[in-house]
Amino acid sequence: MNISLRKVNDQRHDSDLVKKSAIGAVVAAMTFAIPIFAIANASPRPAYLSQGTAQTVDNEDLLWWLPADTESVVAARGPFPILIELNKENRSEEREWFSKKASLSEIRLAFEQLPLELFNSLDLATPLRGTIVAFAMQGSRHFRDPLPGMEVMDYEGCSIVVFKDKLGERGENLLRVLAKKAAGTDIIAGTKVLVFHQKSEQAKWSYFMAVPRPDVLLAANNLPYLQEVLERMAQRKSPRALSDQLPEWRFLDPAARFWGLRHFDRSQAKLDPTSPFSAERTFGPGDEKAVGRLFVIDPINEQTAVFTYFTADEAAVRDSARRGSEVSEPQDGVKYEVKLRSPKPGVLERVYTLDRTSTLEYFILTVGMSLGRGMYF
Repeated sequence: MNISLRKVNDQRHDSDLVKKSAIGAVVAAMTFAIPIFAIANASPRPAYLSQGTAQTVDNEDLLWWLPADTESVVAARGPFPILIELNKENRSEEREWFSKKASLSEIRLAFEQLPLELFNSLDLATPLRGTIVAFAMQGSRHFRDPLPGMEVMDYEGCSIVVFKDKLGERGENLLRVLAKKAAGTDIIAGTKVLVFHQKSEQAKWSYFMAVPRPDVLLAANNLPYLQEVLERMAQRKSPRALSDQLPEWRFLDPAARFWGLRHFDRSQAKLDPTSPFSAERTFGPGDEKAVGRLFVIDPINEQTAVFTYFTADEAAVRDSARRGSEVSEPQDGVKYEVKLRSPKPGVLERVYTLDRTSTLEYFILTVGMSLGRGMYF
């Protein structure tokens, strides 16, 4: 799950500086930001996947599947396996969290999980353990205050998981088992949709799952959003989500495996606490000239992450870029330098070195807030 923090009181164009009083609580619950998964024995390819090769897809295909008013997406290109989360008590390295070096496998795993947020909410990792993901993308929109009693902001979205091979018999067995647990079923665009209801003492919410193709699984938290995805998979509709004419795309390296993009939707400003246009915003500084955000993990050096901010406020970007770099110290014991540069007017790049677990996890928090997921304390 992507989690970020409330009240980022920094007046610059960034979101990585957070209140020290709040960040301590997040460190204790960091499994929400980056789940810990069993990596050992994940490499062998299960025999049941030999039931046919799946059709390949790319960024362009999945963006056409998403609703046109999708505001943010996060993506991971495989191949990578579905892994099982370990229990907290197995995290023997937590004491070394502040200084522990982040390995490339840890970095990759963290970003592989981001577009699987809703997939993981349905606990699908266990029955699909070891299946190989070819591509995963999660689209989302309409970011709202948390449901009563919850901490993480609410939103509408769908995880799209495209597997390297057809799920075959294992997929059929999964649907049969889950159908018995589902609160109900529906048929949308010729596809069976399973409905699951969950509740707490103060709130109720639902998840939805569908397998529209033998190699594609959808997990959503909003039925109208899922319906649009299924209908657009069945028949292409214009316009696509996040037009290819947006300026953010010019800064996405086609070779990047991990990336996320948000193009701010001004029509949602009054209801979205993460909107830079909102007079009642809770997260980050305001910017009436804001355009969007993009994060990319460098495909050549995956310990380097570039977070790019787009705005028509060119003067503010120049002022930030002149500093060259800044030191971020979100809590005692965690300190890292962020390089600042402006490749063109109105574009500010923040370059992170993800060499330690603490820096990696704070960067994940930054990604969460920037893509519309805030957390309240």
